[in-house]
Amino acid sequence: MQSDDVRQVKERLDIVEVIGDYVRLRKAGANFIGLCPFHEEKTPSFNVSPSRQTFHCFGCGQGGDIFTFIMEKEGLSFREALETLADRAGIRLSPVPGKDRQSKSLFDIMERACTLYQSLLQEAGGEAARAYLSRRSLPPDAWRRFELGWAPSSWDTLWNVLFREGVRPKEAVDAGLVLEGRNGMYDRFRGRVIFPVRDISGRLLAFGGRLIDGEGAKYINSPEGVLYSKRRNLYLLQKAREAARARERLILVEGYMDAIRLHLSGYPEAAASLGTALTEDQAMLIRRFTDRCFICYDSDIAGQEAAIRGMYVLQKAGLDVRVVELPRGKDPDDLLCLPDGKALFDKALESARPLVLHHVFLRADMLRSPEKRKRASDEILSGIALLSPVDAAPYIPKVAAALGIFPHELSAMLDEYRKRRQPGAQGEKPAEKKESVQRDSGSRIDEIEAALCALLRKDDRIRRTGDERRVLSLLNDERLQTVAAALFSTSSIDELEARWHSLGETFPFQAIAVGGDWCDGPGSSGGGWDAVIAILEKRKIQQEYDLILEKLSRGEATSDDLVRFQEVARSLKGCESPGKGK
Repeated sequence: MQSDDVRQVKERLDIVEVIGDYVRLRKAGANFIGLCPFHEEKTPSFNVSPSRQTFHCFGCGQGGDIFTFIMEKEGLSFREALETLADRAGIRLSPVPGKDRQSKSLFDIMERACTLYQSLLQEAGGEAARAYLSRRSLPPDAWRRFELGWAPSSWDTLWNVLFREGVRPKEAVDAGLVLEGRNGMYDRFRGRVIFPVRDISGRLLAFGGRLIDGEGAKYINSPEGVLYSKRRNLYLLQKAREAARARERLILVEGYMDAIRLHLSGYPEAAASLGTALTEDQAMLIRRFTDRCFICYDSDIAGQEAAIRGMYVLQKAGLDVRVVELPRGKDPDDLLCLPDGKALFDKALESARPLVLHHVFLRADMLRSPEKRKRASDEILSGIALLSPVDAAPYIPKVAAALGIFPHELSAMLDEYRKRRQPGAQGEKPAEKKESVQRDSGSRIDEIEAALCALLRKDDRIRRTGDERRVLSLLNDERLQTVAAALFSTSSIDELEARWHSLGETFPFQAIAVGGDWCDGPGSSGGGWDAVIAILEKRKIQQEYDLILEKLSRGEATSDDLVRFQEVARSLKGCESPGKGK
């Protein structure tokens, strides 16, 4: 049953670990906090509770459980989120009624291909690939560690295996493993050493293939498609993320071999961009784990220029970017294979230049040329203007000196550049206003009413013995009345939550997360169900009191209203609120 799948996933996965792949969390008492991934903020208001396995942002109001988070963050349906989390947890899901039970997921097909490629590397036909890897100083244990494989030169080795195992042509094409030609299906990767590309949760998305003999592109990669988007992934980031957190930096290189070499040489915080065109999506991936990025591309001029373009993308996303300059003619793999390579690489890391100063260094010759000076100055100014005044301040004196002007003149020029970049400047259309973080009052969730729902979900005894009519009468929010009524009527919380998820109902999870946070906070005074009921009852009495008082002030009260007013006043006087009543 689907509810059993949901329960197993929740039992197997920790919400702190899953959300930690998206948000840098730090311990705060019994919970964890971080910057909300659903809206821009500078002060952490995003709260994750390991005991309740829920999240809640006090800034924008988003909240829910592990499924809600993945659905909202990745834009997935509930079934897609369930499949994603089940893959991560190593759980085989119950078959969906009406769906072909023999159908394999694309991830299953990719894993089968990876296993085949690895076994082919070890067989007699993989001798040329093994020789190539040995020449590149990669020992057999590294082949296994990084799941390296071999795709033979024949046209359909992989496709024949997949076809025999029941994989449909469309599935193999969607996975990026085969192509369709005039004479049928044939393998995309042939005569190549294979590098698997996984996402941060370990799912196999793509392969890269390195040609070792003959004509053709040196490297080819899986196509953009159903599984793979190059702009949203970094090679080996799933292996680098914990080290990046611990060492507070990510070393970004260009290619597969560079990244593997860094891991083998004692730099487990390395990942590869598989090209030099960095994207905002990749920048946000890096920011989940660290604020510092050391870009270490080839030492040739093209590599340096690519690093400049890429680091501004990262800097714009809020990363502290440093550019590592390697000895001329060397890439990271070449350098670290030298006898003194590690010492040279450490020295290059220590002397890595910040974004702005490296840009000035690269443009030194142009700044000395009367014909090119203006273009170089404009490039540097437009780059540093992307930084906030606080971030740019340390570099102002050196950049001003390089441009031959006074620091205060440079500051004024940067102010002018920033004004030009503001929406509406020089006829530019104003950017669409971001959705307000503050929800309107109509959608705000009352914490204490939500707490009632959270306690109702938590305690089976209350659901069985509580007075449903009385409880529902204490709730003003019709949405929370619906949630509470559903909780009272269900015989299985797992089935109810699975139904909510499948219908795309995120509000119940958000409300329960908000209520759970209130129950754990100082406002609840630890009173539990009785305390919440007492607060809501007093609030209900207060509302009635205020209503009759308003009638009295307008001269509209009846004699019955006067009698009731005295009764309500006495009730209020006798009430002692155990928590925050308003």
